Amino acid sequence: MSMEIQKAIDKLQADGKLAGVTVTLGGVTAEMNDAFSGLFVSMAVAILLVYLVMVLVFNSLVDPLVIMFSLPLATIGAFPALFLTQRPIGISALIGFLMLIGIVVTNAIVLLDLVEQHRHRGMPMYDALIQGGRTRVRPILMTAIATILALMPLALGLSEGEIIASELATVVIGGLFTSTFLTLIVIPVVYSLVEDAKVRSRLTLGMAPEHDGDTMEPAAS
Repeated sequence: MSMEIQKAIDKLQADGKLAGVTVTLGGVTAEMNDAFSGLFVSMAVAILLVYLVMVLVFNSLVDPLVIMFSLPLATIGAFPALFLTQRPIGISALIGFLMLIGIVVTNAIVLLDLVEQHRHRGMPMYDALIQGGRTRVRPILMTAIATILALMPLALGLSEGEIIASELATVVIGGLFTSTFLTLIVIPVVYSLVEDAKVRSRLTLGMAPEHDGDTMEPAAS
């Protein structure tokens, strides 16, 4: 309804019938706009806090950025899920996106934490990624499937409060579905590219590689 009112106001302004008149939307529309603004700020703060915590845990500024790369992977599934179910991007949907920030990052942390452990034991990067993926793929998939099944009744509207919860559940299910599978593929690729770049930069500066298993053989003369 608010969109139709805004279109009518825009048309009247374009025709010059509201010259010298200031038009503002109030009531529920104003409250919705304030809520949207607050949620966008909350998501930005949440992303920043998650990044800072990972910087402290991993003792690195670059590795957490690789993990944060999993966040856009969630939108690949969340927006199509809303489109297919014909549900609008409302307050509950934005809350679902806010929840995805913590849920999606967890999968990448679980994967890369084990990879880092293997590399600190002297395992080459490629072998560490393969072994970490084999070890973590089962718990990551089980956690994602359990979460999706638990939210399915809300997404289908089979419980009370479906008007509020259905959009939230749809966003979380769609985002978790795509991010889980893409995290297992995209994050290792991005991690390997970043680590290769770090090794090359260290060799260029004449420094030793950070991990023992990541030495590069000199070219034969």
